[in-house]
Amino acid sequence: MGCEVLPSECLVTQHRLLILDVEIRGAIRKKRNVGLFKVKWWNLNGENAIKFSKKIKIEGKWKLEGDSSKIWEEMADCIRRSAREVLGVSNEGSGKMKGAWWWSEEVKGKVKVKQEKYKALINSRTNEEVEFNRVPYKIAKKEAKIAVAVAKKNAYERLY
Repeated sequence: MGCEVLPSECLVTQHRLLILDVEIRGAIRKKRNVGLFKVKWWNLNGENAIKFSKKIKIEGKWKLEGDSSKIWEEMADCIRRSAREVLGVSNEGSGKMKGAWWWSEEVKGKVKVKQEKYKALINSRTNEEVEFNRVPYKIAKKEAKIAVAVAKKNAYERLY
């Protein structure tokens, strides 16, 4: 980066012309972690939570003596190992329905019905067919929207 003042170029008596070389780098993009696995922590509920806690209690070597960082690492490794076994793992890059972890079977069914109604509406040829298929599509769309809202609300209530 370079900076220079031109004393001979007087714009106003108290000001001088300033020349500045600036290099602006673009945003650094995070590389995708291919091949890494992540624990399915969203499965930690109900029966899985009970299995997880039992597994940690059985496998954990909870020593309270010695180096604190070593104790911490042993505990963390035990928890990670148990979580992988009980909750399962998934590929980090394979988020097919990213952001839709709260979808239930009911929501999937309603959305599928809505998609089928939409296809029927799109494939309609005459005005009568369009009017005939529009009403069921609107009803299915409204039902799917309500199902999504309810599932999302319930999932976030459990989460928080």
